[in-house]
Amino acid sequence: MMELKSEFKIIRSTEEYVYIIDCETDGMKSVTNDAASVVSFLNEKHELGDRRLIYRDSAGQIDEILHKNGRFSGFAAGYKGITDELEKY
Repeated sequence: MMELKSEFKIIRSTEEYVYIIDCETDGMKSVTNDAASVVSFLNEKHELGDRRLIYRDSAGQIDEILHKNGRFSGFAAGYKGITDELEKY
């Protein structure tokens, strides 16, 4: 597992997705800039499997971190198919 250089909170975890929020901690990287470590950590500690990883970045934008087999594979804009209930967090 890679060492985390960002700080985030798990807001919601379902069978379909895990939703995290960047804590914007001074002196730490953003979730966006630490995505590979975040995916590795969540896969090891929370068994991501094929669940989607949705996150709110430090600017308040909700997007998706893509992963395959517990490894970071890119980003997708928005959170297609996930309800607008994420906006309330």
